[in-house]
Amino acid sequence: MKVLEYRFATAPLFHFIASKSMEAGLHVCDGRGKQTVQLFMNDAASEKGKKRIGAIQYEGSNDYAMKEPYIVSWRFERALLPDGLKQDLEAITAFRRDRNAGPSINPNAQSIAFKFEALTDAVKETIEAITAVLQKHARR
Repeated sequence: MKVLEYRFATAPLFHFIASKSMEAGLHVCDGRGKQTVQLFMNDAASEKGKKRIGAIQYEGSNDYAMKEPYIVSWRFERALLPDGLKQDLEAITAFRRDRNAGPSINPNAQSIAFKFEALTDAVKETIEAITAVLQKHARR
């Protein structure tokens, strides 16, 4: 995947999240953008043209020649998630930033978004919690 080839300082974080998404059973594929991979519940969902449930994206810069992105967001589209999965993801509040302006946790935002800047122990713990939720619902 082209997006996974970037060598930004946040690239290890992006790769870790992509790896954990696949470990949880999600299908990860390049989107049309240069900074995003799309997430589907499984391979069949992406092949049948179903809507993605989320994405992993570099944020913080639109011009990589001028400035590297410094945030990696892992977001899930509220309207496209099964109810149980949505509720379990909503329960995770660490590193939440559903909108760039306003409250960090905003139930009216389009996405449940987790935003990370470095692969710290606290970030790994949150990523593992999200992965466990995804795995729980992938088995259903």
